[in-house]
Amino acid sequence: MKKSPLKTLFTLSLSTIIAMSFTAHASRDVTQIHLKPGDGNWSLGMGYRGGTFPYVGEDKEKDILPLIIYNGESFFIDGTRTGFHLYKENNWLIGTYAAYRFAGFNEEDSELLDGMDKDDAIDGRFAITKQTKYGNFTFDTGLDISNTYKGWDAELRWGKLFEWGNYHFRPWIGLTYENKDLVDYYFGVDASETTAIRPEYETDSAFEWRYGIDMSYQLAQHHFVGFNMQYSQLDSTKINSPIIADKGKFSTFVSYRYEFNDYQDDPYTSGSLLKDLTKGEWYWRAAAGRHTETTFNKLMRFQDMFEPEERGTGLASVFVGKKIADEFLWLPLEAYVTGGYVRRFEQGLQDNFNEYVLGFKAYFSKFPWSHIVKTRLGVAEGVSYAAKVPYVEREHVEGKNRSASKFLNYLDWSWDVSIGDIIREPSLKECYFGWSVHHRSGIFASADFFGNVNGGSNVNTLYVQCHHK
Repeated sequence: MKKSPLKTLFTLSLSTIIAMSFTAHASRDVTQIHLKPGDGNWSLGMGYRGGTFPYVGEDKEKDILPLIIYNGESFFIDGTRTGFHLYKENNWLIGTYAAYRFAGFNEEDSELLDGMDKDDAIDGRFAITKQTKYGNFTFDTGLDISNTYKGWDAELRWGKLFEWGNYHFRPWIGLTYENKDLVDYYFGVDASETTAIRPEYETDSAFEWRYGIDMSYQLAQHHFVGFNMQYSQLDSTKINSPIIADKGKFSTFVSYRYEFNDYQDDPYTSGSLLKDLTKGEWYWRAAAGRHTETTFNKLMRFQDMFEPEERGTGLASVFVGKKIADEFLWLPLEAYVTGGYVRRFEQGLQDNFNEYVLGFKAYFSKFPWSHIVKTRLGVAEGVSYAAKVPYVEREHVEGKNRSASKFLNYLDWSWDVSIGDIIREPSLKECYFGWSVHHRSGIFASADFFGNVNGGSNVNTLYVQCHHK
């Protein structure tokens, strides 16, 4: 699915998500984990979104989503949503948030949709919830802030939480109103889109019932799994569209997340985003390097490392990171949340441009020789938004007759050594010199969220990184 610059930048800058407050807001998409306002907890995970595809020519859709979650008392970021808990008193809960709308498609989804592209969108939303012993009653409304469909919707929803030990179970039902602009964009057919088998079609506004069940289970300390189901009953104005084949839409979402902190006193946890990001250990990293034609898998095995892209395109970057845990997945892995500013240099092939990264980085340093020269292996996972598609990425996907995307999954693979240990200078012991691979891809063309991109780019970089407490 195609992404506009505003949508993807907004999604990244406010973070990529998957959680909203369980107690404060109704869900807007099946990809919602439902966390209660917490104490500044960070989580990393992965989710698989699947279901029926109501458009003609293809009956299923799928999506792999990285989950980056910050669960604060007032502010949250959670994979496809981010926002603020504004008021939480007297059983009234008020919040505002930005939400990713999974609604679009492109012509590659089906031959019968040839000549049509409809983007996903970003909604700005406002929600009011009244908590009662009979469940939570929510009014949730929002409008398009990405200038995609240029419409709005509103929803009345009931949901009730049941808890049995480590199990959480929440059934819900909602009635949604979507205005004509929203419905016509995703379900109408413009005159310019007509074919011999696809006549022009203008929709009306729509009322729809939606039903769902959200479940979660805590496997162990820090480890959580979730399963959500939802069904949307399409309004007749949608069903009668020549591009629609089904009367409803069924969606599921399976997720796993690792929570780095307990809901207890933790040196890396405060409940305030500002305090959480400024206290404790943090680092900065400066890097520069060139694109390489070598695949990421080969680079991880140190194969063909020094085969740069012949035109000399590359990047320079500055990253900052905040430590959030001393252990990860029962292993001695130091974990950091990290963000980066990247400047892409295109050597005249197109204008230079900026890239922005948000992710998690984990380091392993328990090598047998690390007491002499501290050596670290690092791996990062996150998301990347580029103001332009790098030339090498566009070239790769065009050769496969696929679309490129500015918004892609981000990976980083690095090795470094302590500068202080090398030159025997104690003051530089927590400064490191290293090599890393800056990788962007669409997760093997299996993520609608990243435009089903089959391709990406790799940049070999050298960097200096210093840690401070």
